[in-house]
Amino acid sequence: MTTGARTGSLTRRDFLLRSGLSAVSCVAWPRPPAAAASPLANPVGYSHISWPSEELLRAFETISALGYQGVQLLGYVQEAYAGGKTTELKENLQKLKLDVAALSCVKVKLRPDSPEMFTAQFRTYAGFLHDLGGEIMQLTDGGQPRTPYSAAEIKSMGARMNELGKMARDADLTVGYHPHVKTIGETREGLGRVLDATDPRYVGLIADVAHLTLGGSDPAEVIRTYRERLVLLHLKDVRKDALDLARQDPGAAAKLKARFCEIGQGVVNFPAVIASLRESSFRGWAIVELDTFTPPPGGPAESARINRDALRALGFKFGG
Repeated sequence: MTTGARTGSLTRRDFLLRSGLSAVSCVAWPRPPAAAASPLANPVGYSHISWPSEELLRAFETISALGYQGVQLLGYVQEAYAGGKTTELKENLQKLKLDVAALSCVKVKLRPDSPEMFTAQFRTYAGFLHDLGGEIMQLTDGGQPRTPYSAAEIKSMGARMNELGKMARDADLTVGYHPHVKTIGETREGLGRVLDATDPRYVGLIADVAHLTLGGSDPAEVIRTYRERLVLLHLKDVRKDALDLARQDPGAAAKLKARFCEIGQGVVNFPAVIASLRESSFRGWAIVELDTFTPPPGGPAESARINRDALRALGFKFGG
């Protein structure tokens, strides 16, 4: 596709025009290298989290029509398509030429101060994802970012996360830990504690560039540091007002109803993220996961188009 091959020579004005954005709404990015870079090899997908649950099938149709290659599913989809309906869902996705990249295991939230394992729920999610031909099981922790958990508590949670990772591996799946605002992984220190307490053989990393930025981390540094553990990348942007508030009061920023925005409309340093991806040679899924945002006039479909155009300008390839 020629679009991706030309992205290295796009001016900032070209990028804004193609993305349907205004210079006022964006934060300036550093200039990209003068030489055009080769297109990124990562398959690109989209999470239907941007749409209400009753518009699930419409979301899939939109995601497919825009040229995305796959989807990340929320946990409620497992409940809605349990049993015989799983085959129906798989056939619908196959018709739309969408792979299932990942499943958010929303009801599995290990905590350092609790011995709960969520084993039964995890096995249910794993069986569902396996039947769909999916790949990655997303886990977030149920802890708090500024609670002083002891080393023993973090070690206990890590051991339980390893056990879930072993179960996933037995089903030919991969567990990815997703550092998220309002969890231990919100901060760079917390992320490091969780990953240090888990075994790389069983627990990978899902790096969300927006959550990392909002929590005060440098996503490019995280990608480089944990390049061997990276199993999935989440892409969206952070509103400037949310980041400004987070610098003053992280707890208040985490409660905002609109923390995130379309790629290119916020403060995430995407050129640095892309440079770290190239340096790390990561070729796994890149998923747009835009939640907690204010939809544009055209709704989630317009957001998906804006994000596609922005990602094309950054070097990602699309079909269609």
